[in-house]
Amino acid sequence: MQEHLAGRIAPAIARATALLLAEAEHGFPGLRHEMTFPRAAGFTATQETQATDVFARATMANLLLDMVPLCKDAVTAAAFSAIARREADYVAGAKSRDRVGGWSYFPGLPELPPDVDSLAAAMSLFARIAPRHLPLCGDAVALVLADIGSDGAMETWIVAPGDPAADRQRSEWAIEHCWGRGTDVDVVANFHHALFLVDPDRHAAAIRRGAAKVTAMQRFDGAWDASWYSGFNYGSALCLRLLREAGQGEASAAQAFDFIRRMQRRDGSWGGARPIALETACGIWSLTEIDPAGALPEIARAATALLDLQLDDGSWAASPWIKMQIGRATGSISRVATHGNVPITTALCLKASLLADALLR
Repeated sequence: MQEHLAGRIAPAIARATALLLAEAEHGFPGLRHEMTFPRAAGFTATQETQATDVFARATMANLLLDMVPLCKDAVTAAAFSAIARREADYVAGAKSRDRVGGWSYFPGLPELPPDVDSLAAAMSLFARIAPRHLPLCGDAVALVLADIGSDGAMETWIVAPGDPAADRQRSEWAIEHCWGRGTDVDVVANFHHALFLVDPDRHAAAIRRGAAKVTAMQRFDGAWDASWYSGFNYGSALCLRLLREAGQGEASAAQAFDFIRRMQRRDGSWGGARPIALETACGIWSLTEIDPAGALPEIARAATALLDLQLDDGSWAASPWIKMQIGRATGSISRVATHGNVPITTALCLKASLLADALLR
């Protein structure tokens, strides 16, 4: 199987790389996310339909940087780095001028405050490729760290005392009635990973506390319930990455390892009733965060399934990525709205293919 896979994976990687480079040349139009927030529901934006791409572009740039050391040729590695550097400038330019938190997922929606996940995406990108922009995050990071409980509990939303009074009022209303409060394990994992990238020594105590919180929030079956991301494997990858960086949670990682392998479909993919490209890619990513050599058979099967899902143009069809639980704030979830796009799905699948290829060489 591995010899056959090795012969298929190189052209698949080449096609996906070409597609992402072409998308980047046009400023990643496929990353745009539009959503409607009606005035009848209490929202006050000038336009009911809000559009955003900043968080997705920060995530894309971080994925490209993940792939740089996996690239077989220096030209592609240099191109990915250059794109990430350009995207860092774009993210820096999108920082809010009047809200301490800096980055809101929908910046034009007054009721949506800046959030720790968006801050973490910007921090991670700046730390890796554009450290000159890190001072933009300083006040927000200090505020978040000061508000984390001794047990690692933290809020996702950043509502600062110095924010405009009207914005604070709208944000608090929406948190109470729309977004909900509490500790989100995916946000904990992303924020403390960002601290690790910025300065692992200075933030060592905070990183250990964050990793301990991630371990404490693991389900009995080995999975984590991500609040803002679809499926199990993306959230698991975020949590397992932090545990590896912190050098703790070995038993937790072992539980996750068993869960991920148990949930793999017979065809090698993940996704429940049907194969889902993003879930399959993140299944590979998660296993490599724990024990890539020990999971080589599962990774090879998953990589084969992933190649079978690739489209002729080199992309993978958009999989659900972001999710929003409607009714979460009231404790009665009526439905789950999801969003996915081709570039992020393709980038995650390309990263997984590169990880598998490195193991099979």
